[in-house]
This record gives sequence, C-alpha cells and structure tokens, in this order.
Amino acid sequence: MGKLDGHCLCGSISYSCEEEPLFTAICHCKNCQRQTGTSFSIVVGVPDDALKIEGDTLGTILTHGEEHPDQDSRRSFCSACGSPIVTRSEAMAGVAIVKAGTLDDATWLQPQVEVWGNSAQPWVEIDETRPRMPTGPPRA
Repeated sequence: MGKLDGHCLCGSISYSCEEEPLFTAICHCKNCQRQTGTSFSIVVGVPDDALKIEGDTLGTILTHGEEHPDQDSRRSFCSACGSPIVTRSEAMAGVAIVKAGTLDDATWLQPQVEVWGNSAQPWVEIDETRPRMPTGPPRA
C-alpha cells in the first residue's frame, strides 16, 4: 500500500503514515454517526507511533464507548473546519483510527469488516462479502 497522506477540509491539519494499515473497517457506532453526521464512518487503523500529524488547529474531545463506557476514546479533529481526523481508543491501545474521508487517495480502500452492526441504520444493506460484527472488536 505504501504511504498514507491526508488532510482536513481547510488544509490546516495534515498527516502521514509510512506503515501499512492494520485494518480497514466500517464503523456503525452511534459516536461515529454523530461525529460524521451520517450513518457510518470508514476508517483505517495504523500503528499510533507511525502517524505523524502537523498543524496547530487540532482539537480533541473525550467520548465514551457504547459497550464499554469505562473506556474512553480521544477523537481529534480540525478545530478550524471540523473535519474528524483520528480516534484513539483505550480499547485498541497503540492504534490510531484514521477517518478515511480525509485521505488524499482512498481509491485503494476496501473495508475488511464492519463493527457495531447492532447500531447500523436499518436501511444500510449488509454486504455478504465482509463480516458485520454486532459490537466492536474484542477488548484488549
């Protein structure tokens, strides 16, 4: 796959990652629905220490997970334009979950799995070629 590059809508935040993605997924959780303003979020997991973010408008909020409210997620976004950039969850320590809509090139992207299927909107059809987990990945 090679290098991942991306940026927010206004260009104030940019990022890069030299490592191969750990996974690609569709997340149907309610928090992703609220953050994206749509029915799901397409994400790419990368090693957190390999993700390099530049820019001075990066904001972060803490959210609580659906199944494990005791485990927080830090959702980072551009405070200038509102674009969600990356989520870091206690449930997946060491992984940065990049919002695929901010990638410069997402043509290679093919989600491998869907998570939080129990929260999926009823009109989002199931793709028989990829598994849909009812909740999130197993706890670390």
